[in-house]
Amino acid sequence: MSNNIFSRKRFLLLFKQHFIHNAQFLWLSTGAYIGVIFIVLSIAQMGNNLRPHELDSFQGFLVGFVTVFGILYVGHSFPAFRSKESTIGFLMMPASALEKFLFELVIRIGLVLVALPLLYWVVFQLQGYFFTIFTGEAFEPIGVQYLVKLGERPVEHMFLIYSFITGGVLLALSLAFTGSAMFTKQPLVKSLFAVAMVVMFFVGYSYIVLEHLGVGRYNPPEDTMLLAPSGEKSALRAVTIAFFTGTVVMLFVAFRKLKEREV
Repeated sequence: MSNNIFSRKRFLLLFKQHFIHNAQFLWLSTGAYIGVIFIVLSIAQMGNNLRPHELDSFQGFLVGFVTVFGILYVGHSFPAFRSKESTIGFLMMPASALEKFLFELVIRIGLVLVALPLLYWVVFQLQGYFFTIFTGEAFEPIGVQYLVKLGERPVEHMFLIYSFITGGVLLALSLAFTGSAMFTKQPLVKSLFAVAMVVMFFVGYSYIVLEHLGVGRYNPPEDTMLLAPSGEKSALRAVTIAFFTGTVVMLFVAFRKLKEREV
């Protein structure tokens, strides 16, 4: 690949510059994330008669914490776009549009998918052992593999389940990521509002078509519905494909918005 498009040296310099300028913010954010996890887990355990958290609670809180904090963090991607002066400085940096885009993608979505679950796992273990000091309950540590392992399920369904969850998470993060590239002021709020309006429109449109137009009561012959997913597995596969397609589209839109700003 031409050095005008991508250079590993320039790409690594973006990371070095980012961590130098944002070290304090990153440490404070990490401390806040750890503190919130510890407090919420402690309150939940006290509300459960001080019984230690089990695997179901571990994975439930994992989804909640990573989703909420991930969207908050990814929703502030491209921070230089928040003002005209910083935007000019960002666009004038000696790096190509592809390098800047990949840097934001890795430092935001990549960091969320790797660092947040691992930090959560560490704090979960520490909180569990901490409460054993004050209670007679024995805490059973949960292995790091349960950050991704979903329990005992048929092997033929595991790939589809993992793909469905991965696609849904990536789509949620890519929506926040693209919103940050599109909107200058309050990108996360505007992104959430835009998604809410689309969902409300889709739900309202579906309700009108199914109920008021009678489509829900229509039973077509099976040979005319060859392209429609039938059965739970087929429907799950169709939704999974839609998730990944939406993610690719959102990331392409974000890259195009970055290119537009450079013109």
